[in-house]
Amino acid sequence: MQTEFRFRLNGNIMPEIFIQRRMVDGEPTGEREISVDIDGLGSITIDDNSNLWDVALPQFVLEYRDETSWALLPLEVCRTMKDKGWNRVTPQELIAILESEGAIQRI
Repeated sequence: MQTEFRFRLNGNIMPEIFIQRRMVDGEPTGEREISVDIDGLGSITIDDNSNLWDVALPQFVLEYRDETSWALLPLEVCRTMKDKGWNRVTPQELIAILESEGAIQRI
């Protein structure tokens, strides 16, 4: 059975994330990056810098939850957990987790 994940960006559930190869001068590199589609803004690449435009803008907070494991926890445990099962990660950490769980293929 494959693990199911849920993702949040700055506290908002993202229905899907996109893993793509990083492009440099129109050519794909071996590195992967994460992007999301945000209504009204379009596609945004989330990088480890997380603050591309201005120091006044908040950094991106990327989180994931292993929904398969979360569903196995007793309800009283879920209710008392402060983080509600959400794990804060960098984009590269999330890509590594998804690879290790077999959700995406290694390159």
